[in-house]
Amino acid sequence: MDRVTLPSPSKINLYLEVLGRRDDGYHEIASIAVLTELCDTVTLERRASGITIGVADPQVPSGPQNLCYRAADLLLRHCGITAGINIQIEKRIPISGGMGGGSSNAAATLWGLNLVYELGRSREELMCLGGELGSDVPLFFSQGAAFVKGRGERVEEMPALCPRWLVIANPGIAISTASVYGRLRLPLTSERAGIRMRALFESGQEDAALCCCFNRLEDVVLQAYPAVAELKQRMVLLGASPALVSGSGPTVFGVMKDADMAERVASTLVETGVRAVACRTLDRNPMFAVTQ
Repeated sequence: MDRVTLPSPSKINLYLEVLGRRDDGYHEIASIAVLTELCDTVTLERRASGITIGVADPQVPSGPQNLCYRAADLLLRHCGITAGINIQIEKRIPISGGMGGGSSNAAATLWGLNLVYELGRSREELMCLGGELGSDVPLFFSQGAAFVKGRGERVEEMPALCPRWLVIANPGIAISTASVYGRLRLPLTSERAGIRMRALFESGQEDAALCCCFNRLEDVVLQAYPAVAELKQRMVLLGASPALVSGSGPTVFGVMKDADMAERVASTLVETGVRAVACRTLDRNPMFAVTQ
């Protein structure tokens, strides 16, 4: 295979607790994350040597700073491949938006490179390599829903949720994840609430579980960025239940009762200048549908 094109899904955090700061400088988290059908597209094509990145958005680096570049370099070296790869990225996921777009692109790069060079590496091996690149990368080797622990590298598969309609909205600002964690003042925290929420999902009580959605980072984001607080309030007034900041923001997602409601709310937000889309949660990772 000389060329492959892959969907690269985004994620939302239905639950995110920060348990404390680790000795390595990262924070220990417990999270329930779900993939969504808002996807970037990553295309990989063989080349004789070197790694090149093509991306139209000037906010995304096209050199070694790009996580896809690092992913390709890591796997090529790991497998002793001296040839190269060209990576084209078409962005739809908000950049620096709390939805894991860069990490998802890196996971797609590992999966696609595995296919292009017929390396035969397992999903588990690629997930482990992804953990060397960034905290969120292993999540994107899950099928659709996962309980995430550690700094994000420990991923426990969960049964997929029934697809839920969402509106995903972004106020058009970028937020540094490090700055959000830097402002965080942790009370005594526990992952018990997340374990309970996971149990509700796994027993089929999805509506009850969705009533427990929580993000420890949200208060920091809402206080520091009024535009995000206003967007969340608008989402609630338009009927989202629940509405929550995803990850470190600034993207806000709202769960909608059906497709008509999701399209209506998204259109209302777009009319006022907010970038918003209606989409669903995924019950399987579309990246794995591409096998050859």
